[in-house]
Amino acid sequence: MNKHRSVCKKAEVDNMGMKKLLAVLFSALLLVGVAGCGGNNAQQGAVTQKVMNAKTKQDFEPVTEIKEGRKNVYAVLKVMKGNYWEDVIRGIKDGAAKADVNVYVGGVMKDGDWELQRDMVKELPGKKADAVILAPADSSNMTASAKTLREQKLPVFLVDTALSSNDYDAAFLTNNLEAGAEVCQQMVEQMKANGVKESEEATVLVHVSTLASTTIADRLNSIMANWGKFAPASWKIEHDYIINYGDDAGAAKLVAEKIKNTHNVKGIIACNNGSTNATVEAVMTAGRKDIAVTGFDLGKKTLLGLEDKNYSIAVAVQNQYKMGYEAVMAAAAAVKDGSKPAQKLVNTGIRMVDKNNYKK
Repeated sequence: MNKHRSVCKKAEVDNMGMKKLLAVLFSALLLVGVAGCGGNNAQQGAVTQKVMNAKTKQDFEPVTEIKEGRKNVYAVLKVMKGNYWEDVIRGIKDGAAKADVNVYVGGVMKDGDWELQRDMVKELPGKKADAVILAPADSSNMTASAKTLREQKLPVFLVDTALSSNDYDAAFLTNNLEAGAEVCQQMVEQMKANGVKESEEATVLVHVSTLASTTIADRLNSIMANWGKFAPASWKIEHDYIINYGDDAGAAKLVAEKIKNTHNVKGIIACNNGSTNATVEAVMTAGRKDIAVTGFDLGKKTLLGLEDKNYSIAVAVQNQYKMGYEAVMAAAAAVKDGSKPAQKLVNTGIRMVDKNNYKK
């Protein structure tokens, strides 16, 4: 943890250019795994993900026409529901059609259900898989599964979420350190637009679904490291994070309770799709138009919030379709001629949207 505090401290005071700094952080944190800057240290590090409901999965199903003689690519996802993952699957399907491979998609229903995902990965050699696309349900605990696949000579390509090791051929995902910095800066701009004075004491909450994902950990680390760059000294970011552990149904209630028990909340930063949806729901249910929300992805409840022009909401929209498309194209190339992408980490990019541009 001392190493990560040092990284965070440097990020606040260093005069390096933002792009150079974030590039260094991006490389370092992907390898180290889950840790956080600031409070809640007891829950960080080697985190065992708590899954609130019964374990469920979707067995592998073909998303392409299955033809004899074609290579078989299996995608094992960490969530099988919602617009975001539907776009990932659509990208995989379209890429498979162009690459001329058979593709089967399956996965767990809850982010963090890594043990069930691990069991699904164990099935792949018996299914005659030629390559694997993996969205890890846990960045640390799924490293052994990825290593085993590679030992079995199966190429592994990641989407959405990185592993805490290098046991994969390429990863197609958002540069989450850059994204975290942009979301952090966006929150400050929204609070100013809401009329929060720089001399006024204000609190910003942070909401996550898990600390066991490098995707969320990188965003969180970047937000905490960069808050001092963008925010006035009197605006404090809360280190006691709201963690919903993948319980989407109860997440809004957690946010509502935290708002009620925290002094002068003026902003909430949510670090993934589920936590953003729940945060928007809680803020709108309470009628708290004075609370700015910044998060990730265009979930259904987030869209409802954007359509109501009375609330201050902005989200980083990822290119999840591209993640799926590029991953299956890379997998097809690997099994056909052994080629690999020029870069091991492929940043698929984000764009910030709010009520003024979310339909564009």
